[in-house]
Amino acid sequence: MKYKFFGVLLALVPLISGSLPASADVAVRVSEAEHKAQSPEIALGPDGVVHIVWIDENTAAPAHDHSKYGHSHVAATNLLYAHSSDGGRSYSAPVRLNATSGDVWGFSVSKPRIVVGANGTVHVFYAGNDVNPVNGKPEAVAMYSRSTDGGRKFSRPQRLNTMANTDASELVHGGLTHAHVFGTLTTDGRGNVYALWIDTRDMAKEGDSGKVFMAVSRNDGRSFETDREILPADVCPCCQLTAFAANDGRLYVGSRQVEGKFRDSVLMVSADGGRTFSPRQRIAAQRWEIEGCPLKATSVAAAEGVVLATFFSGGESKPGAYVARSTDGGRTWATPVPTHPDAVVSDAPVVAVAGKTVHLFWHAKLADGVRRVFTRASYDLGANYGPINEITGPPGTALQLPVIAGRSDGSVQVAWQQGTEVHAMRWSEPSPARALKTSTGECARAGDYCAESVQAGTPSGR
Repeated sequence: MKYKFFGVLLALVPLISGSLPASADVAVRVSEAEHKAQSPEIALGPDGVVHIVWIDENTAAPAHDHSKYGHSHVAATNLLYAHSSDGGRSYSAPVRLNATSGDVWGFSVSKPRIVVGANGTVHVFYAGNDVNPVNGKPEAVAMYSRSTDGGRKFSRPQRLNTMANTDASELVHGGLTHAHVFGTLTTDGRGNVYALWIDTRDMAKEGDSGKVFMAVSRNDGRSFETDREILPADVCPCCQLTAFAANDGRLYVGSRQVEGKFRDSVLMVSADGGRTFSPRQRIAAQRWEIEGCPLKATSVAAAEGVVLATFFSGGESKPGAYVARSTDGGRTWATPVPTHPDAVVSDAPVVAVAGKTVHLFWHAKLADGVRRVFTRASYDLGANYGPINEITGPPGTALQLPVIAGRSDGSVQVAWQQGTEVHAMRWSEPSPARALKTSTGECARAGDYCAESVQAGTPSGR
């Protein structure tokens, strides 16, 4: 299937065919089966509409020849979008948001971002392919689009970054002269939209780490201020940024700082709409020494004065996914705890606050070596966490890269990559007294308690 550009004149078409049975709390396929989908991102509107974007394979020829530059940092993909107006029971047919087929620069470690403002405006950020006007080489750029009608139409994508006037090909490698990627996006409900990305425009003269640049809109995405540097050239150049705007207007930004051989998760905070930021604070006391890019993000959420961060660390006694908690706005942090202590490998953790419930999701491998998605919850803003529950797919199929968006009733909408498809469902955490092992194949509904339920407070290990 060839996708048409979902521009300002194109409306949504009928629901996709071949979806899994439509029922609340049952996993449904969002992407089309004949395409290879990866790296979903999810958001919820104030009206309850679920919005999902993901990167799809590209079957068209690239807009320009990348062959002489190599492969490792070159991508020519498409950004797809679908939404659900019935609580996630069914989704609209996927549509392409990028203007030209193949002009998206995307990988699982540099995924698109989508957020919805309090007024319902849908904001999308992604990395695109462009050509540097000075040296004629490929340049990956920061792109933005929005919808003001709930996702029925989107504006034509616009570039947010200033183009570089140098050539950093020898440092960036893989066919790019510069990159403005590994970005993030959030909105604070006050009309401010924050787009941030890792930038290489000064890499040729200031070393091989990245800077962080930010472009801010003060009018709900209608226009953006000129992008500006907010972090110097000591940022892990391939660890995607995250951002979270709390109800009190504070802006939290997660990144990894390069200090010698260490690349640790750090957090900084702005209390004035992104005009100034606090110094970065390291989240974990244990340092992670690694030669090279770990390709790991730091997920952040905040509520009622508590800040939560999830991240992968190779510096702890057991490498894996961890969660940490701060009760003073991110200035100091409690000792991180593993999300899945008995996993062989755990990674890609994300956190969200839904009502009074904190949800953690991540993917992990157990003894059988199959990657699956797991979750656990806290009812005291992250001071304690309940048992580990599992979302499983067909035998032998990998489930990975979960993303979540919280609802006020305590449930979350979760999406993940299942094989080469994007699946999604609504997840309600079991009550603290009971735990649930749910499966898209073993339980008729995720709201049913399976025979293999586990006792609260004890990790299921499944």
